[in-house]
Amino acid sequence: MAQAKPQNKILTANRLRNGETVYYTAAGEWSPYVSEARIATTAEDADALAKIGAAAYAANTVIDVAVIDVNPGAGAKPSHIREVIRATGPTVRVDLNKSVAPPQR
Repeated sequence: MAQAKPQNKILTANRLRNGETVYYTAAGEWSPYVSEARIATTAEDADALAKIGAAAYAANTVIDVAVIDVNPGAGAKPSHIREVIRATGPTVRVDLNKSVAPPQR
């Protein structure tokens, strides 16, 4: 029987100083934009992200660290509704929503 392809994953957390939802990027930084998240495509990559998150938590940089599923072929679009809401902002006031990508320069 063929093995299922592993689910793509990203690392998310909340900044300790202000609670903002952030995503770990390929540049080794935390970004508020889910589109900039580093995507793990193998179990080894996902484990590496988990270790990075644990180290950042231990360093008191972030809290609520989680490696989450993203939809395959859709960039860094979270699979679960909770994470979609964390990435885009409140569902009750559209004027408070945030962008999933940084502004174009």
